Amino acid sequence: MPPPPDPGLAQRIVSFVRTLRAAGLPLGVGRSALALEAAKRVDIGNRAEFSAALRSVLTAGPAEGVLFDCAFAMFFGNAAAFARLGDLHELGLRSMGEARPPPGALRMLRAMDSASNLIAAPGAQRAIAGAGYSPQERLASTDFAQMTPEEQAQARELLRRGVLCPKRIGRRYKSAAHGPRIDLQATLRAGLASGGELVRLKRKARLAEPMSLVLLFDVSGSMTTYARMAIHFAHALCSARRNVEAFVFATRLTRVTRELRGRDADVATAAALKAAPDWEGGTRIAEALRQFNRQWSRRVLARPGMVLLFSDGLERAYVEELRFEAARLRRSCKRLVWLNPLLGYKDFEPRARGVRALLPAVHEHRPGHNVDSLLGLADALE
Repeated sequence: MPPPPDPGLAQRIVSFVRTLRAAGLPLGVGRSALALEAAKRVDIGNRAEFSAALRSVLTAGPAEGVLFDCAFAMFFGNAAAFARLGDLHELGLRSMGEARPPPGALRMLRAMDSASNLIAAPGAQRAIAGAGYSPQERLASTDFAQMTPEEQAQARELLRRGVLCPKRIGRRYKSAAHGPRIDLQATLRAGLASGGELVRLKRKARLAEPMSLVLLFDVSGSMTTYARMAIHFAHALCSARRNVEAFVFATRLTRVTRELRGRDADVATAAALKAAPDWEGGTRIAEALRQFNRQWSRRVLARPGMVLLFSDGLERAYVEELRFEAARLRRSCKRLVWLNPLLGYKDFEPRARGVRALLPAVHEHRPGHNVDSLLGLADALE
């Protein structure tokens, strides 16, 4: 018979059962004793065998199995498996437009956070080998709709520290140490100092220069949770560089660049939301794009720039107008990138008419549901 688990591992198993109970699993006090007994009867060095033994006494269905897998990955190493927390988004979802998280998902997050100081018991890692749990990695991959207020504050700080500044390769050549072209004028000027002898060839290259960036963020009712985080992302971009223009829209377009220039993030974002009279209102994406194309496009896209459209694309009434205005916007910018929170769902399909109208016009369709998706724009901003 395998040796019994050491005290450190036993304490971790008990904390593991308490966390599952706090997340909503119907586990009585006797389940901890059953879990400890199951651990005595298997080889705890065999991760699959150990997991199956605990699962057999602690779960009673597929939904509970997903919660079990997420908690097991946290308590017993294997941080990569912890990414399965994203599967919680799919449980109980009957439509792509449902914004609320499935039952139990938010409780699991809170239960894990409260138990994070209990999973470092001495001796437990000697029994189960595996990588440690990284709260920052989990937070970066958590859907904004699943976050607690405290986690949202941490996510805003991650966005502020990790924001990128887009650049593009300019047309003009400038002096460079290892450029592909010879700078004849600079070479001749340098030769005058050596009596007319061309000692060294000077070179030049096209250098990267800041790209103008336009933000069009949907703040309608269906985007409320994601829009608040997106506004903080917009503030981080506006603070990082000057050639960024920010607009928000629901039923009308509102320029909020001046409000987002403020130094304090909370004050600036609050001012931006206050400036939008249609915050959490209906959705008229076509009208917002029409206003931008007619009133602002030539002003803010005078130089070739990029447009980030943050929206779920759920336009229903003016689909043909949306198709026309989106195509017009594409012709006005160098690159049109659509950030869609609905892409965070594994089974997302472009069934909505507004989504199908927008897709042909955008250069790239990317998810925008968590910190990783917003900060993972490096390849799109080149």
